[in-house]
Amino acid sequence: MTSVFFYAGALALLISHWEVYSDASVKLFTSAIRAISDEEPVGRAEALRRAMLDMIDAGAPHEAHPSYLAPFVVVGEGALAR
Repeated sequence: MTSVFFYAGALALLISHWEVYSDASVKLFTSAIRAISDEEPVGRAEALRRAMLDMIDAGAPHEAHPSYLAPFVVVGEGALAR
């Protein structure tokens, strides 16, 4: 499925490898997008890493469990968009 997006011109995708908790997805994606669009933007992979660390440090205790974070990965261009 991801190849269809790349053929259509996408540079990167934030995907999950298996079924995920929807509340974790919302928190993770919101935090990652916020990091990408900050005054000092970061790359997509770094934004995902920071979002995961935020969930570990400041989220509910159960959100630090790997089952909430491990399914997500950046595929494609993970560096800072130019």
